[in-house]
Amino acid sequence: MGESQINLYESQALREVVGPVIRPGGFELTERGLSHCRLVPGARVLDVGCGTGVVVDYIRQKYGLAAVGIDFSSVLLEEGIRTYVGSPLVRGRAEQLPAADGIFEAVLCECVLSLCRQPLNVLREIRRVMQAGGYLVLSDVYTRDPAAPAWSAKPSIHSCLLGAVDKKTVLDRVADAGYELLMWEDHSPLLKQLAAQLAWTYGSLDDFWSAVGGSCAAGAMGTNRTGACVWPGYFLLVARKR
Repeated sequence: MGESQINLYESQALREVVGPVIRPGGFELTERGLSHCRLVPGARVLDVGCGTGVVVDYIRQKYGLAAVGIDFSSVLLEEGIRTYVGSPLVRGRAEQLPAADGIFEAVLCECVLSLCRQPLNVLREIRRVMQAGGYLVLSDVYTRDPAAPAWSAKPSIHSCLLGAVDKKTVLDRVADAGYELLMWEDHSPLLKQLAAQLAWTYGSLDDFWSAVGGSCAAGAMGTNRTGACVWPGYFLLVARKR
């Protein structure tokens, strides 16, 4: 992230609307992904890009999973350590996870991969720390128009929209990194729901971006080659380490 960029996920303007789970879908989408994983209480789970660790605490309490969280944001981690006392939260990068080979039975990566500069390397690094047959639960934005990027210009706000790619590219990366796809679901209505919540709270999406402290081209939308607005999509997939 460049020094001039604002980290959207550390912004109170966003978190006041979406709550403690700083992405569309909240706990429900995480549970949807985990429902496709055969995990028993005590299973070791890593949450890559855990933010404050709210999901780590949630799945430890509700499912008895031995969950650990890793995030690079010291701001969010410090808040999480104060809030979720006893939850194992560690500072680290997705590109170089501070974990040994083959120890996790599942890894969550929710609205994080598109923030990374080398997403294929991140998927391979996640695979490294997984046990044989381990599960990947991945949710993120994607471009539903393969001919156009999510953004026509680089925005000043660091968010998952920056790295959105089309579905084929997502699936190719997952396969190239050594996973077998088990499930793909489109959850794009969650983005429109979030946009409506932001507009309702702040008056308009433009006012929300102003509250964050930056400008984002066409707000929550990108533009295609003709200049028409394009809403990005949002997906959930579950894959398994080959």
